[in-house]
Amino acid sequence: MSIKLIATDMDGTFLRDDHTYNHSLFAKVFRQLERHNIYFVAASGSSFPRLQREFKDYTAKMGFISQNGSVIHLGSKLFKSFPINQESLARVIHVLDRFYGPQDINQLVISTSEKSYVDQGMSTHDFNIVKLFYENVECVPDIRQIFTQRPTEDFTKISINFANHIDLKKVATTLDGYLPPSLIMENSSFNTDLIGNAAATKQNALSLLQSHFNLKANEIVTFGDNENDLGMLAMTSQSYAMQNAQPIIQMQAAHTTTIDNNHDGVLQTINQLIKKMNESSRR
Repeated sequence: MSIKLIATDMDGTFLRDDHTYNHSLFAKVFRQLERHNIYFVAASGSSFPRLQREFKDYTAKMGFISQNGSVIHLGSKLFKSFPINQESLARVIHVLDRFYGPQDINQLVISTSEKSYVDQGMSTHDFNIVKLFYENVECVPDIRQIFTQRPTEDFTKISINFANHIDLKKVATTLDGYLPPSLIMENSSFNTDLIGNAAATKQNALSLLQSHFNLKANEIVTFGDNENDLGMLAMTSQSYAMQNAQPIIQMQAAHTTTIDNNHDGVLQTINQLIKKMNESSRR
């Protein structure tokens, strides 16, 4: 068994439900990954600044797939991003306004590769939640005018957190027929949909890294728990759905972890994989 890259989703997978992780165990695991020349990649629907905060002591030595694949970093260096054109951005806002009112949407976040914007009318409660996932957030007078007010910025993702009374399956059915074909919408848990460039998926981002590092599919290990992880899980025979993932997600991965996200399931599984590698090398 050969492993050269490990990519893991964050919320619900690598992170506990309280958005923390076992830093002491990660430090030990990361040393083992370095020893075996295994590259570690965090793959998330949230922003690069948030991921950079989570792994501030390791940033230079790992990779980041953020905004569901819209932005890719190697260390702190931007490797690739997938902007959305202005016409498509305007279309998204028009469609949202047509079908949903202020009572239906808690948080509307529009991001570039390094920064995110919200409306200054957002409640303090919702703003604090946005800060958790996006870190570098700026309030603007009217979020719907952000594109015309900042025409030189490359926007990469629109995040919509819907109120609990909104059924995301119905959202997908409603919006799919109206969004431009250049865009893709994916669920990112927490009743949130992410809309971005159709080429911007975790799977495509990981494929770019696979080509960059000249890796075979079976040299990659992936971890995930949600719909937006399915493409990444399908890429390799060494894919793991979390024990806490829904059965439909587990069915589409090659393996399921024996431990959930709240008990360091990703790190414990990596430990076992490294242990097997060490045993094989001694034979």
